[in-house]
Amino acid sequence: MALGLLGAPGFAQLSPAVFCTASAAPAAVYSDGIAEAVADIDIFCEADESDSGPADSPIRLAVSVSLNTSVSNAVGEPLQGEFTDAVLVVGGNDCPRPSRQGSTFGSCGAPSDAVQDPQFGRLASVATLEWSDVTVPHPAVASGSGGSRAPTLRIRGIRASPSQLRLAGGGGRAGLPVTASISLRSRPAVALRNATLQVAYPLPALEVEVAGPESWSACSGDGSAAASIRIREGFPNALRSGSPESGGIAPSRVLLEFTAVPDGVAVSLPPALACHQPDHDGVDPLLPDALVLGMVTGHRLDGSGGTVSMASGQSGPTVPVSVSGGRGMAVYEVLADESALLEDCHVPVRFDAESGRATGLHLDVSASLGPRGSGAGPQSERGFPRFAAPSAEARASIDLTPCSTALLFPFVSNQAGFTTSLVITHGSREALTGSLEGLPGSCDLHYYGATSEETEVLLVQYSTQIDPGDQLVFTLSGGNRERNILGTEQFQGYLMALCGFPNARGYAFISDGFGGIPDLAMGYLARMVSVDPSGKRIVASGDIR
Repeated sequence: MALGLLGAPGFAQLSPAVFCTASAAPAAVYSDGIAEAVADIDIFCEADESDSGPADSPIRLAVSVSLNTSVSNAVGEPLQGEFTDAVLVVGGNDCPRPSRQGSTFGSCGAPSDAVQDPQFGRLASVATLEWSDVTVPHPAVASGSGGSRAPTLRIRGIRASPSQLRLAGGGGRAGLPVTASISLRSRPAVALRNATLQVAYPLPALEVEVAGPESWSACSGDGSAAASIRIREGFPNALRSGSPESGGIAPSRVLLEFTAVPDGVAVSLPPALACHQPDHDGVDPLLPDALVLGMVTGHRLDGSGGTVSMASGQSGPTVPVSVSGGRGMAVYEVLADESALLEDCHVPVRFDAESGRATGLHLDVSASLGPRGSGAGPQSERGFPRFAAPSAEARASIDLTPCSTALLFPFVSNQAGFTTSLVITHGSREALTGSLEGLPGSCDLHYYGATSEETEVLLVQYSTQIDPGDQLVFTLSGGNRERNILGTEQFQGYLMALCGFPNARGYAFISDGFGGIPDLAMGYLARMVSVDPSGKRIVASGDIR
């Protein structure tokens, strides 16, 4: 057990007459937290029985606590200046309105006027709190009262930023423990045991994965697709429903963030969820539902504020997620939970193709706790908790198979007296029943080849919308202006058509004359080629590139 004798200029350097021992019961905190409450630090002091000096004089102390991460307590009004809401209490003499003035007595309604009032800590550096001019009754006097006694000193309400320690834990999600180094500068001299303590151990709050098959098709009849995002607690009671009965703890908020959402794709979620009990940890699936989430509408960008849907289960239509620049965020608040269980929740997500030219979908989704903080360090707002951005392990990807068809016309020409006629059919219609399937879509035509002057060309043209059951008909030389296709003079090469609908079919007819009886003619069906979820062609062995 470490024993330190700590002094400072202006304090007498005498043999220690008092021995103090520091202790703390480390608290479980969120590894993504930036303003997490760590454990109280208790310091018990005893008089040296061999010391024969006077014990009726109080001890004057300067106390400091340094963390291995940033202190993130609230500062500023109503605390003023560099004072924080971390509090030092002497001999259990606590009150709701601590002092900023050092050794004050009887000013806040504390039980004892003989023991100094509790005192707010001052932020001495980004990671250090200080309490100066602390008056402590001599332990020889305090121990004479008999019975159990309060700690000589208790430091409560320190907040830290475990998120800064995530990268320092050897790659793990939890990161290093939060430690506190305590210093006592005193008159007369005081020896301190356990000067360095672990005050918190970070735990990952959430895990996220995409449940179900690896990909979903966006080519259903209404142009929609579905996925299921599974969020799981990293430890029991990571998701908490707050209430006045729970000591004023704010309810947890879950931030679902979507990135790389392509243009023309809408994302929507249910307004409320009654989540089932976990099925990943061997827990009885017949246990009643406990975890309930309600969507927050009108929230700020950091996930705070807004109005919470108080429905007790999934109900009503889905709610669209506002997407801008390929990014969107939905916020849920925990309405009910069971603290003794490790809970999870499946969140169904709906995707709708708003444009027939949406070629596919590959996006990322992350789950984290909110509200999101602006960073570590002292907090100007007193709104807790606050969280950093999610770690990489709290992200997952969603793939939707392209709602498109890629067609290869391997040879087209209007040189040497030849002409080429082309047809592309939107095949999403039942020929016998007349029923429609799917959405209208357009085709992007990519021309690869050369003109008769041997000039290399790469042309791209975009057709108008093609309804299910309709056709795009054009000639290579004349195009089809009604369909927004222009003709290309003296062109020979190949053509790729990327159509924003499934079941496209293509046909080409090449002849050495048009309108009469050709001497040479041939026709062929376009070849369907594979594309990846982003719409990029997958080239197989032997394919034309």
